[in-house]
Amino acid sequence: MPKTTGKPKISDLKGMRVLVLLPPGSEAEGLMTHLVRIGCLPRLYWPIPQTLPEDIDVIIVTVDSGARADVRGLAGQLTDLSPPVIALVGYEDPSTLQMVLELRAAAVIERPVKPFGLLTNLMISRDVRQRRRQNIQRIAETENRHLALSTVEVAKIILCHVQKMEMSQTHRYLQKAAMDSRNSIEAVAERIISENASQAVSPKPLPEGEE
Repeated sequence: MPKTTGKPKISDLKGMRVLVLLPPGSEAEGLMTHLVRIGCLPRLYWPIPQTLPEDIDVIIVTVDSGARADVRGLAGQLTDLSPPVIALVGYEDPSTLQMVLELRAAAVIERPVKPFGLLTNLMISRDVRQRRRQNIQRIAETENRHLALSTVEVAKIILCHVQKMEMSQTHRYLQKAAMDSRNSIEAVAERIISENASQAVSPKPLPEGEE
């Protein structure tokens, strides 16, 4: 799916890969036709596969009484990295609502499917997918920063042990080494750990005669 910037546009949906989980028939044919007209790349699957295809941007799935066991199986496959789900419902009742909640649906389309409602919910699902990716990226960056901080702290301890520095001196030492080598502090810290870790943990040899 192409990357887009700025305000969302209908043209952003062009090339969206849509997995349609719906029994073959007139409803499925009509939905597939709407999706093609919008510019999407739909694929029709039925029954619901035990393993979802990986190259999918959004899932449209029927939620009705005859498919609830399969829909529950689908809900069990979904993770935070899965494409957003659009639930296709015929009527509202507690059991249908429960299935929609289990699917963590990003949007709901009521039968019969109308082109404008489909278009709107595809735009919503696209936005949900982008926000999920951004959140996951932010979490990964935060974890990397924490890891880098841990690496720097380990390097400081090694400098104190091996180079006999005071802890207050270690950060200035790392900063100067980073500037001199034109590397990040984290890269310098990793090098220090690699070069000196064995010395930092190796026991000092006992003088002769004290073994």
